[in-house]
Amino acid sequence: MEPLELPFDLDAEVVRLIKAKLVELPTYPGVALQLQRLIASENYDLNALVRLVEADSALATHVLRAANSAFFRAAHPITALPAAISRVGASELANIAIAGTLGMQAAIEGPLAAMRRESWRRSLVSALVCQEFSRSRRLDPGEAFLAGLLHDFGETIAYRAFELILQVHPLTKPQRAEQWRREADRYHVELGMALAADWKLPALVQEVVMRHHDLDLALCDFPGVVEAVATTDLVTNHLLSVPSLEAADLPREFPLSGAERQSLKQLVPRLPSLLLSLDLPMVEKPAESLVAPAKPIVPDAAPRLDVEVAIVKKDRRDTYRLVQATEWALKLEGPAAQAERRLVTLELPSLSFSATVVACSTAGAGCRLELQPFALTGEQLTRWKQVVQGAAAPA
Repeated sequence: MEPLELPFDLDAEVVRLIKAKLVELPTYPGVALQLQRLIASENYDLNALVRLVEADSALATHVLRAANSAFFRAAHPITALPAAISRVGASELANIAIAGTLGMQAAIEGPLAAMRRESWRRSLVSALVCQEFSRSRRLDPGEAFLAGLLHDFGETIAYRAFELILQVHPLTKPQRAEQWRREADRYHVELGMALAADWKLPALVQEVVMRHHDLDLALCDFPGVVEAVATTDLVTNHLLSVPSLEAADLPREFPLSGAERQSLKQLVPRLPSLLLSLDLPMVEKPAESLVAPAKPIVPDAAPRLDVEVAIVKKDRRDTYRLVQATEWALKLEGPAAQAERRLVTLELPSLSFSATVVACSTAGAGCRLELQPFALTGEQLTRWKQVVQGAAAPA
């Protein structure tokens, strides 16, 4: 892969930021620390949890939204914080607090915002998958969540560091996403270790950040967690590349037990709702992107369609026409631009599912979007195939 075309020495600039301690590291959320200490004491009640959560308005919002998501199997809407905390559970509150804090780092506007969004979503999926593995591998669920969340978060920090460098050395030519990923990957362990040290994280998490790419676990003090995170990486990368586990089963060579494969099929369809509940709203005037337009993912020979589709957000509904689609990708045309690398909810007649915006470009007086379906259930996949084949949407 070709390196970035930069008129400056990126290595030297990253070293300069690190030495001057100018890399923007998110602050460990104090409320998460308070929650962890309170829960560890085993001397608390629901009112004590409520007081801590309601003191942080952002966390209270995240908890309410998470509690009303399908991830926590919400049977009916909840508007009161005590009920939301009861549904989510005490053990998940600190996880939501930490995830929300890191999500704010990913949501900062900038020319590489699309890359940070993509990296953040991978981190959160990894956290949830690793937490799921903890059940069968006899690991602490909270530690597994934190290890999965933070082991690659240095990549998100790297993109933010690049943006700070670009303020000093402006770049006029956008670079391909693959090139930005390659450079971020070179620094992600070092920057992840900087975050782990700044947060004074347990030795277990620091080892995972440092060694999750190691093939030999003989020197690891916590080989079980490192191995779980390495397996999580395989699964997460696969999940983010296919529309559904029903479309392409996890490869047989993945080191997973039959029980873990089955549990993933139950977990994956619940992922989009939690990802969306922790998502932050976009700014009205985003910065000009320095990520080059993605290559088309919908082939010219894909079936032609004319189906109304809505992209639904918390306070907005934009209507598009579905003009082409395959089982793995779809093309929409409509009036409103959408942020690239962002997860959205699509509504078709009798069918709703999540998809990632891969590309957004102008088309006449409007916009053209290319999206990739994400985490479809078997039923959703069947209905989507019927749409792609040109059949009437099922009643």
